[in-house]
Amino acid sequence: MTITHPFKLLLTCVITSLLTACGGSSSNTPEPPLPLIETIVVDYQNVINDIVSDDIPGIVLLVEKPQIRFLGSAGVSNLQTQRAMQVTDTIPTASIGKKMIALLAAQLADEGLLTLDNTLDTWLSESILSRITNSRQMTFRQLLNHTSGIFNYADVDDGEAYTELFLAEPEVLKTDIDFLELIFDHPSYFLPGEGYEYSNSGYSLAALIMDDVLGEHHSVAMRNRFFDPLGMTATYYKGSEASLGDFVSGYLTTDAAEKLDTRPFLINTSQANSPVISSVEDMATFLKALITDDSFASEAVKNTLFGEDNLITQGANEKSGLGIDIVTIDGNTVYAHAGLTFGYMAQSIYIEDTETSIVLFFNCGNGGVNSCSTAFDSLIGTVIENELQ
Repeated sequence: MTITHPFKLLLTCVITSLLTACGGSSSNTPEPPLPLIETIVVDYQNVINDIVSDDIPGIVLLVEKPQIRFLGSAGVSNLQTQRAMQVTDTIPTASIGKKMIALLAAQLADEGLLTLDNTLDTWLSESILSRITNSRQMTFRQLLNHTSGIFNYADVDDGEAYTELFLAEPEVLKTDIDFLELIFDHPSYFLPGEGYEYSNSGYSLAALIMDDVLGEHHSVAMRNRFFDPLGMTATYYKGSEASLGDFVSGYLTTDAAEKLDTRPFLINTSQANSPVISSVEDMATFLKALITDDSFASEAVKNTLFGEDNLITQGANEKSGLGIDIVTIDGNTVYAHAGLTFGYMAQSIYIEDTETSIVLFFNCGNGGVNSCSTAFDSLIGTVIENELQ
């Protein structure tokens, strides 16, 4: 990998020598010195301080591995009040949460409560099946691995319909079915199983099925199975558990070049494709537990999520599972999933070989290529490169 931006690196060398004990020995031969230990460290605090700008109000970054930890913030959480961003601040983590939805589904399958390869007519009513193209031929698994062909409601009318729903009546709770109605009677991308197209709609539809299987909203199961057992005290389901917490402002640049605070519009949106509000520490805790803790996620469940037979090849070094991507970089296995929603960007990474957790939050985000997304991608690249040295 190559650093494509002039971030300043701080090189520190730690030299440890062995003090030779006196007495007790007649030998004059000195003990061999300990080897030179070199530690190359990016000065992450200076890096994130330098990135903050009018377009990128605030940043939180966590980089953690055995015996080394960086947790820092820069900039502001609110442009109007100029409150400083804190390391404990929370944001909507967008699609990072898809791995939680997929994990719940894999657990329910392992418990015999649903079968991933059953078609959707096993659970859904005719009122929904008749409005979603090819839904009777789609399987539950295809919803989660993006091979169902279901149209992405975020892409209807080039995103205009989704944006209008997002901005309308912010005081009213909007749930998965409200967003799915955007694709009622819309053509699918392809017949189920005949292609790959990332679609938020699949996760919302999967959530409706899990609600039916569980007999209650799936957020209850996520709290009982994930958040509480892992001590994720800063995490809650967006919209459905809005009373449990708050989150910082996020900013979208309008066509008039104005900064729109999107927080008021996200408080009451409850979507399985973008389910949780969380902190960088909680996100790191969850992903590390998912990959490394068999008492949290069994081998059978992990095989369902990202076992070799259940992966879809995306490129020479990248494969996707259920709610999670696996990238091989210089022989290192990297588990990751990014998140982007109105006014926020997030990334959660776990490097298995070096036991490294990386979580990054920005409180800006418009979609597409812009100063916010460019800086975000560039910073992630820098961190990964440094941590794999």
